[in-house]
Amino acid sequence: MRSNKTYYLPEHVGFYSTNNSDSLALDLSQNINEILVETTKKRGRASIAVSGGSTPIPLFEALSNLDLDWSKVDLTLVDDRWVSSDHKDSNELLVRTHLIKNKAANVNFIPLKNHSSTAKDGQVFSETALKSLTLPFDIVILGMGTDGHTASLFPCSDEIKTAMDLNNNDCLVATMPTSAAHERLGMTAKAIIDAKNVFLHLNGSSKLHTLEKAMYLKSAIEMPIYAFLSDGLDIYWSP
Repeated sequence: MRSNKTYYLPEHVGFYSTNNSDSLALDLSQNINEILVETTKKRGRASIAVSGGSTPIPLFEALSNLDLDWSKVDLTLVDDRWVSSDHKDSNELLVRTHLIKNKAANVNFIPLKNHSSTAKDGQVFSETALKSLTLPFDIVILGMGTDGHTASLFPCSDEIKTAMDLNNNDCLVATMPTSAAHERLGMTAKAIIDAKNVFLHLNGSSKLHTLEKAMYLKSAIEMPIYAFLSDGLDIYWSP
C-alpha cells in the first residue's frame, strides 16, 4: 500500500491507495482486524458500523474470514433504507450475504430496520438498541456518492441541517432524500465524528474529484462529506 497524499486534502487526513479494489479491501480489513483484536483484549467488546453499496463487498468478504473472536464484536450499519430485510436495496441483506458468514457468522448484529412503518417512527427503537452498546463506536466505515453525500446524509433532504448539527446527541436520524429512492435511517454527523476510528472507502477517479470539490466548497450542508475531512479520518482509495 502506498500513501500519496493528494494536494487538496488536509494534512491530518490519511490517504492510502492500491492498484485495485481487492487489494485495497484486504489492506483495510487487516487494519480493522488490528483494531478489533486490540479493543476486545482491552475492553472485552468492540463495535463497528459499516456502509452499504457495491464498493464494500470485497471488504465484507475479507472481514468474514478474519480469524478473531467475532462473538465479542457488535456490528451495525451506518445507514439503511427503510425496506424489508430481504429487499434488494437493503443494506442489511448486503451485510448478511457478504459479511455475516464464515468466521464472522457469530458476530452480534444490530440492524437499523425494525417493524415500524416509517423510519421516523422506528428511530426511537433503533436508537435505544444502539445506545445499549459501548459508545462511541470503535470503527465507522463510510462510503461516498458523487454528490458528496455519505451515510444517509443527503444535501437534498429536508433533514440535512438536523442531521449535520454537532449539538444533536441522537445517534440516528430519519431522512427522505429527493435524489434517491426510499426513506432511510442513518447515523448523525456527531455519531460518526465521535467514533474512535473513521475510514472512508472509495473506488474510482470520480470520487477524488468529489473530494476536491468538497474541499473547495467547504460546506457540510452542500457536501456532507466535508464534515468528516478532519483529524482522524483515513481514506482508502483505489482507481
